[in-house]
Amino acid sequence: MAEKIYTPEVIQENPFPGDPLLPRIPQPKAPAGTYAPKADAEGRFPTRKIAVELLGQALNTKSKKILQEFQFTPSGAIQVGDYKKGVAGDLRLTPNGLTARDKAGLTTFAIDGTTGDAVFKGEVQAGTLISGLVVVGNNNVVLDGENKRIVINDNINDRVLMGYQLDGF
Repeated sequence: MAEKIYTPEVIQENPFPGDPLLPRIPQPKAPAGTYAPKADAEGRFPTRKIAVELLGQALNTKSKKILQEFQFTPSGAIQVGDYKKGVAGDLRLTPNGLTARDKAGLTTFAIDGTTGDAVFKGEVQAGTLISGLVVVGNNNVVLDGENKRIVINDNINDRVLMGYQLDGF
């Protein structure tokens, strides 16, 4: 079988439009029903547009850091993460509150945006806790800051009372 030989295509030189040294080549007329782009008579280049605000000034995509403040517009909700049972948990922020769940699907914390109630699955630590009433267990131990007393109950009677109780023991 004979080898096929490829040769480069020869491209004819065209004069630069408006060049006075070269003769003008007459433009063929397009047949009826054929459309061609209009030539720009002035031959001006489009004006250059310069970006004033760059995303790179607000976000560093290499270090994955936010460099400037962003403003949010009202939205229905924001979800961070994609919950997949046994793989990953998620966090949801809505106008009604904030909830997070672990990869088992259990709620790890929830803050009710309407009532202010909060539920935590794990340990809560604080440098200072200010509260009017702390109830431990099923009302067996009550730290009552408003009435300045601590009450320990055995499900029938108050057994230990520290503080003042009107007509107490």
